[in-house]
Amino acid sequence: MKKYCIFVAAAMLLLTGCGSQRTGYEHFTAPEQGASTLKPVSDIYAERHYEGVPPTSEKTLETVTTGGGACVIECKNSYYDITLDYDKGSPDKIGAAYAEAIKKVRPDYDEMTEPYLYENIKAAFPNLSGDYTAVQMRTDAIFGTLRESYQQELRGFAKAIAGDTEGFAEDGILSAEEAILMQLIPDVLRGTACSGITASGSATASGERITCRVLEWQLGSENQICAAHALLHMKHGDESFTSVNMLGFLTILTAVNDEGVMMSILDVGSKNEVPYTTEDKCSYTYDIRYALEHYGKAREAAEYLRKNAAHYPYCVNVLCTDAKDACVAELCVTPKEGTPLLRDENTPLHDGLKWDDPAYICVVNSFAAKGNADLLTYNSGNLIRWNRYHDLFSGQRGLTVGGFKERMTAEQTDNELVRIRSDSVVHMVIADYETHSLQAILTGTDGVADDPDFIDLGSWE
Repeated sequence: MKKYCIFVAAAMLLLTGCGSQRTGYEHFTAPEQGASTLKPVSDIYAERHYEGVPPTSEKTLETVTTGGGACVIECKNSYYDITLDYDKGSPDKIGAAYAEAIKKVRPDYDEMTEPYLYENIKAAFPNLSGDYTAVQMRTDAIFGTLRESYQQELRGFAKAIAGDTEGFAEDGILSAEEAILMQLIPDVLRGTACSGITASGSATASGERITCRVLEWQLGSENQICAAHALLHMKHGDESFTSVNMLGFLTILTAVNDEGVMMSILDVGSKNEVPYTTEDKCSYTYDIRYALEHYGKAREAAEYLRKNAAHYPYCVNVLCTDAKDACVAELCVTPKEGTPLLRDENTPLHDGLKWDDPAYICVVNSFAAKGNADLLTYNSGNLIRWNRYHDLFSGQRGLTVGGFKERMTAEQTDNELVRIRSDSVVHMVIADYETHSLQAILTGTDGVADDPDFIDLGSWE
């Protein structure tokens, strides 16, 4: 009762203007306020029309071949279509041929790439003050754990792209060390936000799986990364795969092998951020590459990552799908917060997290399995995206690829709410298991488009 009386007295004091004699609002002038940014839910979504509309097929504008056919780059309007043929040379020769071809198709490659690299460095190390010792130590340590063939490939690339330029210096010239760090950004510097969803054949019109991943990353201060979209075919017998990436990047962001195993990385934070260490750590992105080269089923590839997760420097999700199966490798590297596991449609979720339809598996930048670290139910950005996916897809049946695309692009891009297609989207890749083909939105240098075109990236076989 005493607390109630104190509250009433305080309220009366505020209403009377701290004891003044004002009894009404005759002389009160309301302060100016800006226009509300709130929008009704109906304004968040818009109709998109992709049903029956095929993706755009781009013509080749120029072809460059180096290393006796070891590297072929076809220059398209929106991306570079690259084939590295590992049957035509050693790993270091392949890397060198790739670098040589890049110099021919993009003589300004250093000017485009090095500033972007340093933007990523500064985001991870905001207080370096020009001393890049810590960056060098991380890079050397992770690079030293790569399989020898990968090291040879990267050395060949770095030497050919940089010549005699060495060390870290923000000078617009790409050095060998900077070229190698560029391949290890997710392992050394970390990524940003991503999401994805996969629909089993029970939910689609074709009876075959459809998988989509959205990559969000720094576009660069001048959106320079959007001028370097690449479709990279690594051709090596039964170890072949196709990677949707950026020109000159040999690491894995989104990739699918010839048997249809698709793997996509999604950065995950930690409730209690632990200091970065390279002790007993290795590259998870190059383990994904190894899995793509050696496993023909998504669950086998995901299990390989799960077994090795304790050696990865960051917590990550990896969306893994094939024609008949799908799971998320929740790679928790902080034992006090969770454990590495494979989440599928039967895995219990965090308390309070809703997902009603086992025909779909969703993934955002948090672990969703019950018992793993929870940066989802208490993180508005992750939770809103999760719920958006649920609202757009849960319960949908007979879904075509066109309908799938309409839902993935349904949000307006001019609202202030956290959304699936933020202004950091680099690419949105859809894998259609009926046609064994990829199509993608590739964000241009003008930024994320409200009504984007999907580009035909061809078959992964």
